[in-house]
Amino acid sequence: MLAALHHLRSSAFVRFAISGGGVAVVAVATYYLCAVSIGMPPPAANLVAYLVQLMLSYEAHRRFSFRQDRTDRKSIVGYCCLSLGALGLNSLWVWLLTDVAGQARWTPIMPMVAITPLVTFAIARRWIFISGRAPI
Repeated sequence: MLAALHHLRSSAFVRFAISGGGVAVVAVATYYLCAVSIGMPPPAANLVAYLVQLMLSYEAHRRFSFRQDRTDRKSIVGYCCLSLGALGLNSLWVWLLTDVAGQARWTPIMPMVAITPLVTFAIARRWIFISGRAPI
């Protein structure tokens, strides 16, 4: 994973940031709408946001971030597992910041946007979209 983090300056990371940023904006807006505007419990709002991002992110990252032209079962299953790991990490932020620290419902958004994507990029580049790597 550290080797993949070494490539943060690569064009794949820039594309990952752009497409992931777009998907993250949609997911964060979904979380905010559900948790703050509607008053849904934060864990439930996080799950709704996760489902929205899952539908959008696989194709965005496959086609744009890692420029992989074909879909295979292994990459879909791997990406779903990676996505579940990201959900777990984001759920950790929600729990730590809202339940343990008693912070406002919007505070988990910060690590969701700043930390989770770095972990996701490193794993996706190393184990999911291997054949779709763009030249560095």
